[in-house]
Amino acid sequence: MREKLNPHNKKVYEDILVYIRLNYKSEDAETEEVLNELLSHVLQAQRDGKEIESVTGEDYKAYADSIIDALPKRNIWKFSGILAVILLGITYTFSYLPNLIFNMIDGAPTTITIHLIASLANLLIIPAIGIGIVYFLFHSLQYSLFKNWPPWKEYGFYFLIGGGAFLIYMFIIFAIALIDIGPSFEIILWFPVLLGIILLAAGLYMLFSPEDNAGQYENK
Repeated sequence: MREKLNPHNKKVYEDILVYIRLNYKSEDAETEEVLNELLSHVLQAQRDGKEIESVTGEDYKAYADSIIDALPKRNIWKFSGILAVILLGITYTFSYLPNLIFNMIDGAPTTITIHLIASLANLLIIPAIGIGIVYFLFHSLQYSLFKNWPPWKEYGFYFLIGGGAFLIYMFIIFAIALIDIGPSFEIILWFPVLLGIILLAAGLYMLFSPEDNAGQYENK
C-alpha cells in the first residue's frame, strides 16, 4: 500500500514510520496498528487530492511524538534485561569462538585462562554499556529524521554515529580482556562458546516470542 503514495507523501510517511518504530518504549503490536491506520488516512487524503500534511500537520515530529505518547508503554526494565542477555550471548560467542576454531585447526589445547575480575566485568559492564549504546543509536537515528539533509550529510551522520558506537563498544571489550589481576583458572573453550550461543538464542526467543512479548508491557 505504501507504494501507492506519491514521492512526497511516501518520504514523510516513511520518516514518521521509522521515527515511531525507533521508539523502544512502546508496544510493538499497537505501534503497527497505528502506523497502518495512518497509512490508510494518508492514502484517503491523497485520493481526495490532499497532501499528508492534511493528516499530520506541518510539524511531523510533533505529530509522531503525539502518537508515541498515546501508545501503551513497554516494560523497559524487562526489555533492557532481554537486550543484556543478547549482548552477553554475542560477546561470549564471538570473543571465544575464533580462539576455539584456530586452536582446533592448529591442534592446540582447546582451553583458555579466565581471570575472575575480567569475567565479572564482562557480566556487569559490557551489557550496561551495550544497552546504553543501543538506546543512544535509537535516539540518534530519530534525531536525523525530518531534517531534509543532503545525502552526504545524512550518510555521514550514520557512519560517524554507527562507527563511533562500534569502536567504543569494541574498545571496552578489549580493555576488559586485558585485565589479568585477581584469581584465574582454566576452562574448556567450548564452555563460553556454548554459553554464548544459549544466551543469544534465549534472548532472541524472549525478544520475538509472542507469549513473552505479551508480558513485556505495563498494566494500565
